[in-house]
Amino acid sequence: MARPRRDKPLFEEIAQEFEHLPLKVGLIAAVVLAIVGWALPLIFPAQDLSLAGSLATVGRYLAWLLALMVALSSLYGTLRRWIEGRRFDSEVRIEDLSWSQFEGYLAEYFRRRGATVRSRGGVTADGGVDLVVDDPSGRRIVQAKHWKTRCVGVVPLRALWGVLGDEGAQGAILVTSGEFTPDATAFASGKRLELIDGDRLRQMIAEVKGAEPTVAASASAQETCPECRSGVLQRRLARRGPNAGSYFLGCSRYPQCRYTRNLPAPAPTT
Repeated sequence: MARPRRDKPLFEEIAQEFEHLPLKVGLIAAVVLAIVGWALPLIFPAQDLSLAGSLATVGRYLAWLLALMVALSSLYGTLRRWIEGRRFDSEVRIEDLSWSQFEGYLAEYFRRRGATVRSRGGVTADGGVDLVVDDPSGRRIVQAKHWKTRCVGVVPLRALWGVLGDEGAQGAILVTSGEFTPDATAFASGKRLELIDGDRLRQMIAEVKGAEPTVAASASAQETCPECRSGVLQRRLARRGPNAGSYFLGCSRYPQCRYTRNLPAPAPTT
C-alpha cells in the first residue's frame, strides 16, 4: 500500500526534517545552502539571457529561501525541545496538560529513553500518528489520547493498526492519560500494539525521573482485593454519580467482584 498522502509543500517537508536534528546541524546546512545560492550565478552567469544563466538566478533565490526555512525550522525545533524538557522536569500532572502539551510530554519521555522522536501531531497528522519513535529496537508509531472523562475504545486502535504497514514501523503504541475499554485491550492482544494507560504512564515517567511512583499507582499494581482475595485493585475514574470525576480503587475481577475504595483527592498545586 502507498503511504498516506501529505498536504505539505515539498520545501516545508524538507525544512521540517531539520526540526528534529541538533541546532548546529541545521545551521550548518543553512549556511551551505546560502553559499550554494550565492555561487550559482557565478558558475552559470546570465549572459545573453541563456537558459542556464536564468535557471541559476532562479536557483539562487530558491536556495536562499530553503536556507532560511531550514534555519528557522532548526531554531524552532530546538526551542520546542527545550520547552518540553522543562515541562517534563516540572511537577505538572499529566491530567493538567493540554492535548498538545501531552504529545510534547510523551516526545520528551521517549527522548529521555534514548530514542529519536519526530512529531507528526496536530490537525494534519497522518492516520492519527502523533509521534514516530526510532530507537535500537526499530521504529514505532505513537498515538496520544489525552482523554480525561472517557475510555479509549477499539476504533482508534483499528485506525492505528491500519497504518502500521504504511509507516514501515515495527510496532505501534497508543498512550492515554485515562483507561482502555475491555474491547480495546482484547483487540491489541497478540498484535504489535502496545497500550499504555494513565497509571502505567505515571510509573514509566517516575522510572525515567528516578522518582517513586505515586501511592495510588503502586496500590493499584500490587494490592490484592480484600473481598475476593483473587483480583488486584486497579485505579479507575468515576464517570457518573456523586463522585464523578474522582478516582477510586476497584477490583480487577469486576463485575464478578464489585469491591471499591475511594481515593483521597490530590493536594492542590501551588
